[in-house]
Amino acid sequence: MRVQQIPGTDLSPSVLALGTVPIGSTLDQAASFALLDAYTAAGGTFIDTARVYSDWLPGERNSSEKMIGRWLAERRNRGSVLLATKGAHPPLDDMHHSRLSRAEIRSDLEGSLHDLHTDHIDLYWLHRDDPAHPVEDIIDTLDDLVNAGQIRCYGASNWTAERIGAANRYAAQAGKRPFVANQMMWSLATTNPAGMLDDTLVEMDASTDTLHRQTGLAAVPYTSQALGFFGGRYERGAPLPSSPAARNVQRMFFNETNFERLDRVRELTARLGWTPTQVGLAALCARPFPVFPIIGPRTLEQLQGSLSAGDLHLDADTALWLETGVPRHLAGSGA
Repeated sequence: MRVQQIPGTDLSPSVLALGTVPIGSTLDQAASFALLDAYTAAGGTFIDTARVYSDWLPGERNSSEKMIGRWLAERRNRGSVLLATKGAHPPLDDMHHSRLSRAEIRSDLEGSLHDLHTDHIDLYWLHRDDPAHPVEDIIDTLDDLVNAGQIRCYGASNWTAERIGAANRYAAQAGKRPFVANQMMWSLATTNPAGMLDDTLVEMDASTDTLHRQTGLAAVPYTSQALGFFGGRYERGAPLPSSPAARNVQRMFFNETNFERLDRVRELTARLGWTPTQVGLAALCARPFPVFPIIGPRTLEQLQGSLSAGDLHLDADTALWLETGVPRHLAGSGA
């Protein structure tokens, strides 16, 4: 799998990051280790988790980090992966309760270091923002953690372009380190506003796209495969598969714009011999700034279907045609 640099850092992970929501929660240790082993065996080096992952389920808290920590300790491969985790998430029963104080950020980070069996995090994300909290205090806290050797660099998850811009302007003025990456909801599909049940999530929008184009800031999108909307299970007017996952896809992504994009994805797969998954991920990576889509497989079969996109390229015109339908020359290639 190809790698690319995160600008402003000495980190060059694989272009596809492994999302770990199911690891340690819906997947037991054997299945979790198998998924992590297969990802790294295929050249994957970017593992993305969060302090809060699995905490919405009964049982052990922070189980995603704990499972990954056990895997890292057993495999003794900490030095060969970029380890990213997220902290400062609000309480799950009060998503608008800010947890961005210096003490809360430090507490979450120390818990992550313990559970991941490591002395540093390569890329530390703030999982949510509080627009009322001064960016100066946040950047000062994170910069101190880099100076202490506990993190190497930091990013923003579910922050608006305006807030990221303000934080990085302060960092430049004060001689502090800036955010080096942004994690947002983004895929080839457009979401239904009424289908977004969590209003603290932030999507890729025009202002965020402009920020990335102007600054070269790395983008690390989650839900990058639109929960499987383009994978072949969904058709206009066809019966909906009977599962909670399918109902989530319907709620979030069933609209005419996306079905038109699905038509163009299928046209392109017929021309290039690619899969819809490959097309959807390659479309994100065609942007003129570094993009590291987070894939979220729950099975080895799903993992293999996603990993094959890590060495494929779409030209920018074709990616634009997929989104807009404006006729363009269609082209794609391997690495």
